[in-house]
Amino acid sequence: MNTMNQSPFNMVADLSFYREGELFLGNTQIRLLKQVLKDGSILASAKNLKMSYQHAWHILDKLNQLSHLPVVIRQKGGRDGGGCVVSNYGLKLIRTFEAKEIAMKEFLANNSADFDNCFF
Repeated sequence: MNTMNQSPFNMVADLSFYREGELFLGNTQIRLLKQVLKDGSILASAKNLKMSYQHAWHILDKLNQLSHLPVVIRQKGGRDGGGCVVSNYGLKLIRTFEAKEIAMKEFLANNSADFDNCFF
């Protein structure tokens, strides 16, 4: 049973940014970028997120294609193998996305009562 202070509805939304009609940044991209920060490798990150290497590579390649600055920098394999690093711009994208996501969730939480008033 709902109390007077609890809304019977819960608004939920996912934050996504599009550029040139294509998905630029969303939850999957952010999860992958954060995993690359930890692992330093597309292959290791893909395995940890249970996605194929090809899918992870495509996501990161699309990010770089749609961006005016590099988001990730791939390093060619060598004696120790290749790697991947998130650029400073990529770090800024992560921080900005997370801040906008918090603001969006606060907005939704603070405005669900408006929806409730339509029915009660």
